[in-house]
Amino acid sequence: MTSAVIFDLDGTLLDSEPDFALLLNQLLVRHGRSPLPAGMIRRTVSAGARAMLRYSFGMAEDDARLPALLDEFLAMYADQILQTQARLFDDIDVLLAGLQAAGRPWGIMTNKARRYSEPLLSHFEAFASCGALVCPDDVQASKPDARGILKVCQDLQVNPARAFYIGDHPRDIEAAINAGMPGIAVRWGYLPEDSRIEEWGALHIADSPAQLADYLGKTR
Repeated sequence: MTSAVIFDLDGTLLDSEPDFALLLNQLLVRHGRSPLPAGMIRRTVSAGARAMLRYSFGMAEDDARLPALLDEFLAMYADQILQTQARLFDDIDVLLAGLQAAGRPWGIMTNKARRYSEPLLSHFEAFASCGALVCPDDVQASKPDARGILKVCQDLQVNPARAFYIGDHPRDIEAAINAGMPGIAVRWGYLPEDSRIEEWGALHIADSPAQLADYLGKTR
């Protein structure tokens, strides 16, 4: 049986940083702060909204203001998601089209809630062939918990041992290992400058979508 391919979303398939940077700067100004220069939040995108807010506002994890800021930020994100400025990383459309042409099942497991993920995916034609989308609210768990990835396997009707999980964050590879499948790490996402990607435990590290496509083509 052909192996399946499961992807993380932000930082792996989709460059969402333009949306987050725009909204975070609007939020900063709303709260009397100065906006951040372009690119400053990029390395925190894959860590999620809480991490981006903590970085942007200089807050500790236990700051009492953080929950209200998070609610405000997510409401702003929901309001503008259909006007997204996010884009596919270069050659992702080619990679996904190649999987479809080969009859290879593929899906997405993201830590982004479904109410944001579904409208975002509908904006991009390249995602039309996605066989399964699983979000944390579907399984009441976020990565590195394995339940989301295993639910994608269930929806695609594939054995987890016959699938790959691909992402740009250590949490992605940890989730793959927890699900009993090989993980593939990618370098083109939002890697921190001090990231030691070689130490994540990935089966393979891909430098570009084209290189990833070549690797997957040899592992059917």
